[in-house]
Amino acid sequence: MASVVHKIVYGLRTVGPVYLLRAVPNELARPRLASTRWLRNLLIAAHDWQRKDPLADTFGGEDCLQFVYDFAASPITFDFASHLAAAEIERRRRGLGGLVVIFVPGPHEGMRKELPAYEAVIDTRARASRIRHILLPMLAMLPSVRGHVVCGSRAEAKALVSTDPAKLYPRDYRVFLPCQPPPADIHDHGRSGAPVLPLFRATPHGRRLAAGFLAQHADKRRPIVITLRHSLVDPERNSSDADWLAFADSLDPELYAPIFVADTDSVTPGLPDPFSRHIICEAATWNLEFRMGLYEAAWLNVAIMHGPLELCWYNERARYLLFVPVGSSRVTSPDFLSETGIETGTDLAFAKPHQRLVWERDEAAAISRAFDAMLPQLAAQDDGTTPGAAG
Repeated sequence: MASVVHKIVYGLRTVGPVYLLRAVPNELARPRLASTRWLRNLLIAAHDWQRKDPLADTFGGEDCLQFVYDFAASPITFDFASHLAAAEIERRRRGLGGLVVIFVPGPHEGMRKELPAYEAVIDTRARASRIRHILLPMLAMLPSVRGHVVCGSRAEAKALVSTDPAKLYPRDYRVFLPCQPPPADIHDHGRSGAPVLPLFRATPHGRRLAAGFLAQHADKRRPIVITLRHSLVDPERNSSDADWLAFADSLDPELYAPIFVADTDSVTPGLPDPFSRHIICEAATWNLEFRMGLYEAAWLNVAIMHGPLELCWYNERARYLLFVPVGSSRVTSPDFLSETGIETGTDLAFAKPHQRLVWERDEAAAISRAFDAMLPQLAAQDDGTTPGAAG
């Protein structure tokens, strides 16, 4: 309840009274209160009593779980990775053989209407591009995905989405009452002891692209992939360029190959001149398969925690050191992190020993300190077969 009050106060302060017009549909789409969940269940029961569509219950086959991602309620961001991972765990728990993904268009040019400040930076055309270049390619990285459909209308979706909760994720989704998959699901599964990894993996093509790039640029040095955030959305969460450059400069150039990957939303290619003394992988900025191949092949991935690094969370081969500065923005506040299932000050419940969160700002001293502390763990795992590692 406290987090709901904080969110309303934040919305009123940043958007004004119009925020209250958004609060009710947002609460229905992402229930936080017990009364909202009760209301949803009542509406769904009334709806299902009237309607039964045999076609919808057979879409994807009897042995598949339908994962519905409705753009009327859900964001078009890298957060899709966490929802896709949670759907996969649900598939395993229900004993189904595969996953089919149904994308449902929203009412605002095929998606939901975001807050004005966000719309000004990431408009509907940019979000449509994310569907094509982030969400759809991600499906190829989860082996259990048997197919997907991008519905052209909500009427089309209504004909496809099952009303059988045993075959549906989220269970309480209905086209007339859209909802966002519970953001904490994947972390709750991890804390319950349910096996989470393995999940994502690089595609064979992505691995080939990464291997060719590293052979040309890193040779036998250990690739240290540094992913930067340079977004106009919540710029206070952006990477500290000077500190990441200082860290890259401090690495032994005979042993390590720092590789920078720019922000996905960059409107111009490349990075500012100071980065030119290091390797820049522009292709991984735009190509998700290449990016995952590079993350998987890296000796270590380091970054301020932001969207693309969720790919590393769910790839057991990706070694990472991610910095989370608590309180630097709304999405790094303890309340928000708790709401999404992340426990402040700890690693992810399903993380491997080579996958660590650092609860500090991305300052050069902190980066170097965390890197040095992790070296023994990485060295112990490095048996000479790690892609890109020095032999």
